[in-house]
Amino acid sequence: MDNKNLVIAVVLSLLVTLGWFKYLETTYPNRKTAVASSEALPAGGAAAPAGAPRVGHDLPPSIGPIQTEPVKQTAGLSGALKTRIGDLEIQFQPLGASIVSYRYPGPLGDVELVDDPNPGFFSTWPGVKFDSVSGDRNKPVFEGTLPSGVRVRKEYAFFGLRELQTLTITLSNPGRAPATVEGWSIDLGPGLGTVESERKDNPGLWRAAAFHTPAGKTEPAFKEFDLEDIPSRTDAPWLWAGVNNRYFLAAVFAPGPDFGKIVYGTRKGRTRTRGFLGGEKIKEVKAPWLGVAVEPVTLSPGQTVTIEIPFYFGPKGYTQLRDLGHGLENSVSFGWFKTIGRGTLAVLGFFHNFTNNWGWAILLLTVCLQAVMFPLTYKQYKSMAIMKRIQPEVTRIQQKWKSDPKRMQSEMMAVYKKHGANPLGGCLPLVLQMPIFVALFNMLRGAWELHGAPWILWVQDLSAKDPYYVLPLIMGMVMFLQNKLNPQPGGDPTQQKMMTYMPVIMTFMFLNFPAGLVLYWLVNSLLGFAAQTLIKKRMKA
Repeated sequence: MDNKNLVIAVVLSLLVTLGWFKYLETTYPNRKTAVASSEALPAGGAAAPAGAPRVGHDLPPSIGPIQTEPVKQTAGLSGALKTRIGDLEIQFQPLGASIVSYRYPGPLGDVELVDDPNPGFFSTWPGVKFDSVSGDRNKPVFEGTLPSGVRVRKEYAFFGLRELQTLTITLSNPGRAPATVEGWSIDLGPGLGTVESERKDNPGLWRAAAFHTPAGKTEPAFKEFDLEDIPSRTDAPWLWAGVNNRYFLAAVFAPGPDFGKIVYGTRKGRTRTRGFLGGEKIKEVKAPWLGVAVEPVTLSPGQTVTIEIPFYFGPKGYTQLRDLGHGLENSVSFGWFKTIGRGTLAVLGFFHNFTNNWGWAILLLTVCLQAVMFPLTYKQYKSMAIMKRIQPEVTRIQQKWKSDPKRMQSEMMAVYKKHGANPLGGCLPLVLQMPIFVALFNMLRGAWELHGAPWILWVQDLSAKDPYYVLPLIMGMVMFLQNKLNPQPGGDPTQQKMMTYMPVIMTFMFLNFPAGLVLYWLVNSLLGFAAQTLIKKRMKA
């Protein structure tokens, strides 16, 4: 097999892989799933996964009817309560006592995580008006009365940006007769806000997901749901459930083994985008929502039921979520090679502890990877150098025996054996490096740790593209020089053009990639070029 054909195949595979990732980012999933009825869902529930935060008591035993559309409540925003808790700016609205603005303090400025305030995050009973009854900014409290006369108290408690927060719901019957709380739910979405650089692609990155135990399994697993306009549900016991995008997650935890069922789907939502001439535009889109639906419960006279529900609302920093526990870190996507991605992120964090700069950490990580791969890299470049030296002889054989492919292959193999060349030697290291590159691609593209992280001079955000395209252009020039050192395919003008234009194609692909990923590939190319040059000189000697 011709060495260059294999190189082209590997490079094309890389291009297809990167193109597929881009397609998944920009295309909203619309896969078919079983459609759930909008009538009452069946009662009963399985035990919650081991390790679930069990802080509630007297919980409703099963699940009841769910709403398929949120209650319109624009008027309720007029009585909104604004508060600042540490670095968080939060706004609540009376209808449903939900969060309609949640401005998280990101490294590049505050990020609005609530794209659509209808019905708002953590909304319950969106048709009921709640009154603010607390003077403690860290513990906003709201009270309202249901049509049945049952009093509802919702208390939010915020403990810091890196902690789980809690929502405590207290139901009490002050009357002298039994009172029923009709089926209700805690809603998240529709959609979820994100950082400025991600707004355009954000609708394609929205997901509704859960960490639950699938049927027939004993261990919980992360699941992204297929979404439809009509609500669907899952009966699997769950640990947490929510909506997320590339950088942020809003999730609620199951406070007990029989607390509600997960329902999910799409609704008409709104997303904020930046206009061509500046300013903010509001665009209507289909957005994912997720809720925890709870069945009706009847309270005896004077009876009180308290449910304490932990929740998380913030960025998807892998290390931070892992330290919080409960499987939250599974919401961070590392793609197909997640074990490699998590490992490289850990090494990257190790180097960051010494350099205090994620850019230099990426550089050190690249050097280490090159050192580990050097034995294979040496064989690769040695093989390529030999192949370039014998290329004229191979070309003569190809031309002489082009009408007899069998004889041509036999003669070429004899030449390879004579000079100790391996036609596959230049491709095997590329194939082995593919999983590492794909894992790094996913890790560097989606790591919150790199968001807003500066390197040097003009590179002030390693998660965003190079604003002046310096890194990708240098990378393209290095790849062009590397290409000149490689043996050129003989006898096939198409292959020659392909290899000539490959650096140009790769440069254009990398123009809009995160600067951290381009930095990795540039350093990788520079080290490869240096190794190739040294090996070439040694071969000449």
